[in-house]
Amino acid sequence: MRGALLALALALPGGAALAAEPLAPFAAEYRIHVNKIPTPIKATLVLEPAPGEDRYRMLFEADSFMLTNTEESWFQWNDCEPRTERYVHEFQGFGKHRYHHTDFSWSPPKAVNSDSKEGKESFDIPADALDELTMLLRARCVFATGDKEYTATSVYGDRVRQHHFIVIDRETLDTPMGELDTLIVEKRRKGDRKEKRRTLFWVAPAKDYMVVKARHIESTLLRGELIMIDYGN
Repeated sequence: MRGALLALALALPGGAALAAEPLAPFAAEYRIHVNKIPTPIKATLVLEPAPGEDRYRMLFEADSFMLTNTEESWFQWNDCEPRTERYVHEFQGFGKHRYHHTDFSWSPPKAVNSDSKEGKESFDIPADALDELTMLLRARCVFATGDKEYTATSVYGDRVRQHHFIVIDRETLDTPMGELDTLIVEKRRKGDRKEKRRTLFWVAPAKDYMVVKARHIESTLLRGELIMIDYGN
């Protein structure tokens, strides 16, 4: 469920005409629901400039008596291509503790990962690899041009994974920003053998492809949702 609830809160800023422009900072807050029941867990997602040219920091946090989670990425943005420099994730809850700190380098493409179990490990990565917090930023240029799908490669811990994003429907939602027309995007992970597992995002083209709602179905008995309750920039 870790990847489920965390991936749900990602943002999709921008449009094709904005590809070469700086990313717009934002802060969004979400309420987490499990099996349609609101929980006391709130999550925040922040995008802000970082020191240096075309550098940004994205931070996702969730904190309650049930769990604590911090996921953070530092990356460069160049013509709609995020390039990760460093990614950190720490999760504690439900009897589990997970920690990853991954540094990315690009000449040649490599990742050095330190985690809570295996220590430090270096390995080759694809030239287009991203971390799992920023990989949805690719949608900024893809969906705005009218394309309906794209593939992204992510690095998490010592694993390299491929994800396929496809627009499957549209829906109008009532949000903190008023009624918004949204695209429903499904994320499909290559090699996932769980037939009932699905991850869906409702993204608003009129609001720079921001995720206003998301849902992860782990099984017929377990479903998580993130619903936006506040937004600012």
